[in-house]
Amino acid sequence: MVTDQYGYVHCFWTETLFEDGKNIIKYSRFDGITWTKPNDIFVAGDDVNNISPFVDKQGILHVAWSEGFFGRTYYSYAPANNALSAQNWAKRIRIAIPGRPVYLRVDSKGVFHILYINATYQSGVYYVRSEDQGISWSEPVWLDPDILPGHDPASLNFELDEKDGLHAVWFYGAIAQGAIPDWVRYSHSLDGGHTWSTPFTIDKVIEGSDDNLSDASPVMTVQGQTVHVIWAAGNINRYYRISSDAGLTWSDPVQVFGDLQGQAFDSLIADRSGRVHFFGQLRYPMGIYHAYWNQGHWSNPSLIYFISQTGADIGDRIHAHLLRAIVRDGNQLVLTFGDPPADPNRRLFVMYRTLDDLSPLETMPTPTLAATLIPPPSPTPTHAEPTATATATPFINAAGIKPIERIPEPGFPIQFGVIPALLLLGGTFIFHLRHKNKP
Repeated sequence: MVTDQYGYVHCFWTETLFEDGKNIIKYSRFDGITWTKPNDIFVAGDDVNNISPFVDKQGILHVAWSEGFFGRTYYSYAPANNALSAQNWAKRIRIAIPGRPVYLRVDSKGVFHILYINATYQSGVYYVRSEDQGISWSEPVWLDPDILPGHDPASLNFELDEKDGLHAVWFYGAIAQGAIPDWVRYSHSLDGGHTWSTPFTIDKVIEGSDDNLSDASPVMTVQGQTVHVIWAAGNINRYYRISSDAGLTWSDPVQVFGDLQGQAFDSLIADRSGRVHFFGQLRYPMGIYHAYWNQGHWSNPSLIYFISQTGADIGDRIHAHLLRAIVRDGNQLVLTFGDPPADPNRRLFVMYRTLDDLSPLETMPTPTLAATLIPPPSPTPTHAEPTATATATPFINAAGIKPIERIPEPGFPIQFGVIPALLLLGGTFIFHLRHKNKP
């Protein structure tokens, strides 16, 4: 999900067509009360690794995604206020990087930044940038050439701070026999991607101990120059570190959320007041828990969706996985989650809550006339060898791409709503909207 300056939440996901294995990229928009009917935006390949949306300061909705084992990476864009129809999206272009997954951010100067995992013969975390709206891209910069043998990066996070600083967090999963998952790592670029810091180790396995990072799956959010990171360690407990100077120095790690355990992929997001909100599927009781960080302390976690007392039988409850949270208008928390990945008929759900102690941001008026996008032709992919040094590199030309045509820039009581959007992967989509209030 991503929010824009007009007060919308933009949500993307994929559905699989069983007859040919293709993936359809789906899209829906939320105005704080109502979700639009989901539309098909693109027909993708046989496997979509992830979808990464971003809205820039000009009101353009950018989307990058990667497909297949070798991470074929694509990019497209549309006006954020007029992205409901596939006809308003530019023709997708291929970016010649093996991203699996890939994450796109656009800074205040209009520079495109992509961070991705290369899971091929030179496994690691890589970075490329474009200063001309995707016409040409820098050669890849390898952030972690000291990667452990037999490991692949996983759970990559990529965020911008208020000064266009770039921040990345990930951990290493084991892919070779005898290797164990290890190292939660952080790196940043405070000069717009020109140079990157040597990765800092947030946590690592201590040899001979019973601790492990098998399910570390770190999450990160950046508020101003403050960086927050939460990850799972040991018996799948949660640990937390904070940096108040854009990642230059870090607090010691501390365990948070008591003895609550479990891992189904967490989410971390900050509201307009600077409070940081954590969402995770924890146990016991098993359910979705919410906690918030404010003025240097974490609240006690509260159970916001009950799944099961013991986890043995959940009945008709949702076995919530892959939680994704975002803040709309500065004061409305929007949380999506789905059935477990192994479920053949996975569904997508959403919950939302308005923070009554915060006023909403002042949204910008939606432009009366939507921009007309002229789809650029796809470039011929070029394949550059990555550099194993975090310095600025030459740019790869991608002739024939037309620059983006910009649209004019336009001048806690708790209440929950639950709106399940039922997605059947057999090519049939059933969208159910339920609104449920709890005191």
